[in-house]
Order: sequence, then structure tokens, then C-alpha cells
Amino acid sequence: MVLNDKPVFQPSLTVWGGGFSGSVWGNINLTSDNGYRGEASEMDYWLAYTLPGRDVDWTLTYYDYTFPHTSGVSTQEVWATVNLKAVPFSPSLTAIRDVNAIKDWYFLLSGSQNLGLLKTHASDGLVLTLNLGHGTKEYCRGYFSEIEHDSVTDYGARLDWPFKAGPRMLKLDAQYTNFTDADVSTPGFEGKRANFVWGLAFSVGF
Repeated sequence: MVLNDKPVFQPSLTVWGGGFSGSVWGNINLTSDNGYRGEASEMDYWLAYTLPGRDVDWTLTYYDYTFPHTSGVSTQEVWATVNLKAVPFSPSLTAIRDVNAIKDWYFLLSGSQNLGLLKTHASDGLVLTLNLGHGTKEYCRGYFSEIEHDSVTDYGARLDWPFKAGPRMLKLDAQYTNFTDADVSTPGFEGKRANFVWGLAFSVGF
């Protein structure tokens, strides 16, 4: 869903240990098109626990979404993810339950594969990720008033090109997303069903 079609800055901080991980993530608008230049329009917090296995990982995550400086309504979600590691594309299925604003389910099928292209001494090459989403009735009604039933809502593809140097990583990414239903759109961006997003990310581990 498009919330801002202009450049943004998204800092985050993540800590992990003993199977647990937690993060704080923010979105800061770099233009004044939506009236919030230089301000955080979204701050999210999550806490997760992963139970690793030889072939399968299980992860339970709690998310808290907040929207300072905007009229957005805060909400919380619980994610349950199973990830198959021993098959091509390492597919994962995530069941997401909104426990506040929408109070219904969204299911995400995803998979990633290193394509072995554009390898360098600092990069293993391009990584392709494919996504397919399905929303239940109240989820669709809450986010897309045009849908009054369960529906496969969206799909997307993403390319990542990471470069690593010790604990530092620089990553170029490009992502395409689209809605499956011609009547569905994001409020305020009704003419943009299909979207292309690119970004540059830098991270460092301690």
C-alpha cells in the first residue's frame, strides 16, 4: 500500500540473542508533500522469538504500529511464521492477526532465492523474493472498502543486491507490487495500483 510516493528515510535498530530479537523502525518523510517533512509519520516496534530447526524455523512476532504526527490509528499484530529451509526458494508462510484495528487475518506466502547473477568479491549476487498475500473478509473490508469477501489481495517481486565488508552491508533493492483486483486501490492513490519502489540501505552490526 502506498502511503507516501516521495523519498523517505527509514532508520531502525535491532537487538538479538538467545532466539529473541526486537527492533524499533521509523519512517521520516523527506519532502513536504504530505505536510510532515522531517517528522516521523510512523514508528513501529516488534519483538520476536525464533525456534530454529534443521529444515524448518518457527517464528512468533508481536508488532506495535504507531503513527505520530498523523491521524493514523495505532494497531497491533501477531505474526506466526513457518520457514522451510531445505527446499528451493526457502518458502515461508506467515499468518498475521490484527488484534486491534481490523481484528482479522492476512496470510503471506513468500520465498527467496539467490540467482547467482552479478557476483563480485563483496557480493554473492542478486536475491529474488516473491510474495503473495491473501486477506480475510474483515481485513479486506477494513483496508479496501471495495472488497466484501475473502480475497487474494496483492502480489510482488523484489530484487536485492547486497555488498558486505565485515560487519557492514550496503544493499540496493527494487520492488514491484500490485493489487490482484482492478477495483482495489490505496485511498489517496487510486490511480496507482501497480507500484515500483527502489531503495539504498546501509547497516552495521556490533
